Amino acid sequence: MHNKSILEHFNSINGRQNVAKGRNRTQEPDTMENAMTTTNAIARSIPIVCPEPEWQTRCELSAVYHLLKKYRLTDLTNQWHAARVPGEKAMLTHCYGLFNEEVTASNLIKVGFDGSNMNPENGEPNPSATEIAKLFFEARPEINSVMHIHTKAIMGVSAQTTGVQPYSQAFLMIGGAEQIGYTRYEFECTDDFLSGLLKAAHNKSMIVEAFHGAFVLGRTVGEAFFRSFYLDQACAVQLEVQSGGAAGAALMTLGQPEIDRHLADMAKSDWYGYDGALEWKACLRCVDREAPTYRA
Repeated sequence: MHNKSILEHFNSINGRQNVAKGRNRTQEPDTMENAMTTTNAIARSIPIVCPEPEWQTRCELSAVYHLLKKYRLTDLTNQWHAARVPGEKAMLTHCYGLFNEEVTASNLIKVGFDGSNMNPENGEPNPSATEIAKLFFEARPEINSVMHIHTKAIMGVSAQTTGVQPYSQAFLMIGGAEQIGYTRYEFECTDDFLSGLLKAAHNKSMIVEAFHGAFVLGRTVGEAFFRSFYLDQACAVQLEVQSGGAAGAALMTLGQPEIDRHLADMAKSDWYGYDGALEWKACLRCVDREAPTYRA
């Protein structure tokens, strides 16, 4: 969960130290106050007032949370997603502790790159979200959305030394192996972990973290969702194929010349961009029908 952070986060809610040993039983746990701020975020009924570009970004990021639930790509409250606020040194993410279906455009939290919470009434963000998203946003100006997902399929493949393999069209949809970096798992967001993560992300759009999940980058919110969806699908198919192989099935795979040819043909397409733009319009129509409160 990358929680340099999470302990510091809970300890700092009231500015007091949470000492694990000898803690006074009569002292109210910091987690109780965090639960109260989470409840406040859920209960927010007044739409937030902000510039139109920020509102649009809020709506799109909120839609992502609902789409992940629809496609069963969630992990209780333990994933985070972030979007750059247009024209500002700030990002949007959700209140740590909310389920995906509880996220709305108005209860997202705006956090400055300096760490300042500009919507404290909406609770507190996952501290690793603000730290890691800031890392990518500052290092990669073209990146406007970061998703951190840990589905079972991605976690399963993340434990394989060979990484994501060419067993499906989904592998091609995300740009093939050249778009995927790898890093080792660390529980804490140490400086070494962050520098290694940034190195793994050089010229990549997805970084698989061993035993944990993936960080997915996009120029738009829709592109980050598109890549997350197909990364999960590529990993799920890989596990299915490997299961068949273990049962005795003869397996096929795409060779590198074939991969290169397909990717070149895909890149030349004049009607499909492999950036999620086409699907994203349909995705927004879907959440407008099925979960219209995402725009609240």
